[in-house]
Amino acid sequence: MKRTMIMIVLLAFVGSLTAFGQQQRVARVHYAGNIIFQTPAHTLDSIKYTNDNYLTFYYSDATWSRQVAMMDSLTFAMTDEGDTTIITDTTVVDTVGMVNIVWNGTTVTVTNPHPSDSINITTNGGHVTVKSNCTTCGNTVYNLSGNSTDGNILFSKLSTPVILRLDGVELTSVGSAAINIDKNQNAVIHLVEGTTNTLADADSNEDKAVFYGKGSLTVQGSGELSIISAYANGLQGKRGVVINQGNTSVTVTGNTKKGIKTDQHFYMNGGNLNVVASGTLEIDTAETYETGYDFSYCTGIKTGDADEGTVGNIVINGGNLSVDCPASNRGGRCLSSDYDIIFNGGYTTLTTAGAGACVGGTGRNAVDGYACTCVSADSNIFINGGRIDARSTGLGGRGIKADGKLVVGSIGADDDLIYVYIQTSGNAVNPVSSGGGPWGGSSSDDYFKGLPKCIKIEGNIYFNSGHVGAYCSQTSGDPNGEAIESKDSLFINGGIIEANAFDDALNAANYLEINDGKLWCYSRGNDAIDCNGNTNIHGGLIIVKGNEVGIDAATDAGGRFSIDGGIIITQGGRMGAWDNPNVSGYQRYLQVNNTGTNGLCIKNSAGDVILMYLNTAPTGSGFTEDYSDPGAKPPPGGSSVIVFSSPDVVSGTYQYWTTATFSGGSSWHGYYIGSTPTTSGSSQSTNAR
Repeated sequence: MKRTMIMIVLLAFVGSLTAFGQQQRVARVHYAGNIIFQTPAHTLDSIKYTNDNYLTFYYSDATWSRQVAMMDSLTFAMTDEGDTTIITDTTVVDTVGMVNIVWNGTTVTVTNPHPSDSINITTNGGHVTVKSNCTTCGNTVYNLSGNSTDGNILFSKLSTPVILRLDGVELTSVGSAAINIDKNQNAVIHLVEGTTNTLADADSNEDKAVFYGKGSLTVQGSGELSIISAYANGLQGKRGVVINQGNTSVTVTGNTKKGIKTDQHFYMNGGNLNVVASGTLEIDTAETYETGYDFSYCTGIKTGDADEGTVGNIVINGGNLSVDCPASNRGGRCLSSDYDIIFNGGYTTLTTAGAGACVGGTGRNAVDGYACTCVSADSNIFINGGRIDARSTGLGGRGIKADGKLVVGSIGADDDLIYVYIQTSGNAVNPVSSGGGPWGGSSSDDYFKGLPKCIKIEGNIYFNSGHVGAYCSQTSGDPNGEAIESKDSLFINGGIIEANAFDDALNAANYLEINDGKLWCYSRGNDAIDCNGNTNIHGGLIIVKGNEVGIDAATDAGGRFSIDGGIIITQGGRMGAWDNPNVSGYQRYLQVNNTGTNGLCIKNSAGDVILMYLNTAPTGSGFTEDYSDPGAKPPPGGSSVIVFSSPDVVSGTYQYWTTATFSGGSSWHGYYIGSTPTTSGSSQSTNAR
């Protein structure tokens, strides 16, 4: 029955496999809630059923087989047209007909049940070479066990994909990869339950990685795998790397090396993966570039190869991923893609500690430089689900950086599906004041500044849902980095965004639009919100405090500031709550004086409460009032004016108290709802504007 259903689904979709628009169709096989096979539909040549109840998928000159009893369904889905990832997961490993290879120092014992003319295995000391001419031996299992300090295995010829069953193997290879699949065949790495497996290089490594495959590499099973490289990349699959299960750790110490490298896509679907990239960068000054230098970084996970014209996404669907670039790694990247980086789930922890530096001069003569980054995409970043914790402590360190756009969540989605927390604590690499204001100003000078920033996006930013916290804990500096910056436009359509920085908390170069969501921005040295173009507010809850200005809408430079919805509470320092804009839009606002950190209660002429606000002095990240950190301090002195706007503000006179207390209800950064206010003393009056 299952075979019949699969074939019906196949026939129903076989006529609609072509890509259209910016998307393409992919074929997927599902089992037990997991995607166990995926390939772009246009690469799928045929599907063959054999009498032993196996389905074999023929695609891209490769094959993948699975028992029908171990499949739930075959579907066709739409995905990004650049997604060429091929997933080949064989969770259940058939050990019948398995090849056993056991190392004992420089002695290797081989048990090969196949004829030597179909699978030929030779040994030379601890070195093993496998050649397979068998075209019907798809997913042959090679069971590797034992240990050797000078051993390796080379698959120099493979006609079909293989499964490498790591059953307590420990190999240190001298001069080459410990495991090398030198043909374009995919391999599944099955980690046997209860085993620890270790692969390393020693003395030198002329190959590209400790574990290298010209096809794709997929990790499964519940065992442990440790890859240690001092001379090459750690784990490299030219056509893709997929982590489905297991406990895998990769450590690389060589300069410019990558913990995990692929020319195509990296998928993290489950399991635990820990990568430490402690090598450093190298600078090529022999070539002529726009700025004169080319940088090659030591990176935790790297996908795509722009020089060869290949693109590859990093996709995190589940599991626990940890990538660390310690202080020795100058300029390192935790995640780096020549294309997109996509977070759909899982728990991702990223840390960098290396200090950035100028290259080719200092001050305004610094034409180039480098700094560490937790997430770096040459194209776009999409955060659809999961939790991300990114921290950068070195000079100029950055959390999330993209040359394209950043999209967080979907409009109307559950905010609890996404948690993103980013913190930078290092100062600027090249702290040269650009003039034009107490904390920065003109950015026309073209020199390398190396400013630490939580989120820096060259294109647009879209916050649609989820929790996003960006905290730059620097205590001084002129200039310094913004918490959230778009070099183009920024759209807030939902979600909960909290930004805390010494410089601008939120900065948009061309346009800012707020339609919904909750936004809290706090600048300890500059503007809470700074937009150099037009600003339009249509909805949402917006609470901002700036040491210089609460909202800098660039009206002095021709920018337009429009409010026709939302609840806005803004407070500034030296230059007031906002830059005294000529506000357009139909929504009115109130301006009140509120000294200290007392409660503010505003009532309309009918005695209805329209605002309950406690002017708290944020501490630490400011994300929770009880979080303590000496790096965050309230604005020193300055204006005590608070501007409040909401749909409840209409023409007329309002009374307000600045010594109110509130009981019950709930609050978010001092904004109370559902509470009962207690007012005492005399009130003051203010008119709607």
